[in-house]
Amino acid sequence: MSIAAAPAFAPPGPGSWSLDATHFTRPATRFHAEIFPAEFGRGFGDGLRRYGSLLERLDWAFVNGFSYYCPRPMGAPPDVSDHPPHEVWERIAADDPRIRERLATSATVFERRLWREDLRRWDSEVKPSLLADHRVLLRVEPAALDDADLLAHLDRCREHQRRACYLHHLFNMPALLPMGDFLAHCQEWTSRTPAEILAPLAGSSSDPLAAGEELARLTAAVTADPEARKLFGASIEPARLLDSLRALPGPTGAAAAAYLDQVGWRPVNGEDVGDPCVLEMPGLVVSAIRTAAAGPPTANEEWAADTAAELRSAVPPPHRGRFDELLAEARLVSRLRDERGSSADLPAVGLTRRAILAVGRRLARSGRITDPAHLVEAGYIELRELVRTGAGPDPAELADRARYREHARYSDAPPLLGPPPGDPLPPQWLPPAAARLERGLGAVVQAMFGTPAARTVGRTVHGLGACPGVYEGTARVIHDVAEFGRLQPGDVLVTNATTTAFNIVLPLLGAIVTDRGGALSHAAIVAREFAIPGVVGCTDATAVLPDGARVRVDGRAGEVAVVS
Repeated sequence: MSIAAAPAFAPPGPGSWSLDATHFTRPATRFHAEIFPAEFGRGFGDGLRRYGSLLERLDWAFVNGFSYYCPRPMGAPPDVSDHPPHEVWERIAADDPRIRERLATSATVFERRLWREDLRRWDSEVKPSLLADHRVLLRVEPAALDDADLLAHLDRCREHQRRACYLHHLFNMPALLPMGDFLAHCQEWTSRTPAEILAPLAGSSSDPLAAGEELARLTAAVTADPEARKLFGASIEPARLLDSLRALPGPTGAAAAAYLDQVGWRPVNGEDVGDPCVLEMPGLVVSAIRTAAAGPPTANEEWAADTAAELRSAVPPPHRGRFDELLAEARLVSRLRDERGSSADLPAVGLTRRAILAVGRRLARSGRITDPAHLVEAGYIELRELVRTGAGPDPAELADRARYREHARYSDAPPLLGPPPGDPLPPQWLPPAAARLERGLGAVVQAMFGTPAARTVGRTVHGLGACPGVYEGTARVIHDVAEFGRLQPGDVLVTNATTTAFNIVLPLLGAIVTDRGGALSHAAIVAREFAIPGVVGCTDATAVLPDGARVRVDGRAGEVAVVS
């Protein structure tokens, strides 16, 4: 189904709505679209208030399944006709106690290093609580429940997903502000690009897979276990291999169970119940285990130290002490960028999908739907009614929705709905601490969402160099998560964008190339962490680079060329 078959694109509300082609890899399901905007807005809004930002919230909406966002600053645009710019917000704050409170809060954020308090809370309270809830829900076997209990279990999974989404975005500010602050200062001190400035953050996330310990124990156990090695050496269907591995006695079976429980019900590349989970693509899991057993990924700490020293030398000497402090804070919180997904949304989304698929299999057996996986296309109320009364979308409508999401591309959606965005608030209008906070927030948003204009010449595409290094390999052009099974060790992944969920396949790759994303996009971060040459924000790489062609990726120059 072409995008032209969808309803017309119209702004979902007043203001300027920008397409987010970085965080979602394809249109959202109705089930997910019913949850995400409210919980994102509530979580991020609470975080913005805690840090005293003059951005009140970021509204989010799905239009024909595509994600759009609209910033909502506090207060009306100031009139500076009768006042010097530096007095504008003093005048407005005098009339608006909410703005007065925000300015007072932002004045303390950097002195307190508020993100450190939040990181401690994440580690000691929030993350353990989320993982404990995940384990409780994972222990339930949906197929063993009757219809009423299965719907009750789905309700619990859905509420867990709502809470996880809220908490993910509640921690946006501590995860991102120190990186944005470091980036904004270095842009002021040097002429370096965002990718060059952020390079010293490599190695600051000790476990990008959020299952590193479990995978290390499993590969060690497989290496030491003759029966496990025999399984990997035989021609066994991947799902059967994983079941046999889990059933082995002793440490190997226990390690396999721990690893598969940790990663099995996470989406492979996406944050939606419509995206297949790891255990639904067993061949990918087996390839990842084999690759990990062959040797750990290259560490990037030495490169990060070298790039930090080189960047520091470009900073004027009076600011180098400040540079060291800002870099240390950015590295401290860097792991939160992915941990919020791997410990919150992703397992929660996966468990909800697991429950929906169990309902779908039941409905398929009764003839109410044709494909159990199509039930993810139903909204929450629609799903419950299908179970309770049989009323709701018929099989053909659900299949049409699935077909639309499969074929619709972010490249076909308008980049902007509504009027052009206004100019950002000039920092000189604000008190120093508030100006610093808004500059840092603006820098990090640009580094996540910004994508350069297409600069393709012939069969060579250009983007942002995310991680230096030159690599030649086979281009594997992936448009849909179902195609991930085609990835082979050493391939160059060419795709629209990646999400935190995608980390399971990272050990397989020789290089990463994306159409979308900036220097702080997920693909750029993991390229640095895994020392994989990466080029992001190419705009048209998936259209220009042929699947199966041999390509040369230059991660420093930000260039990808077809070799043969």
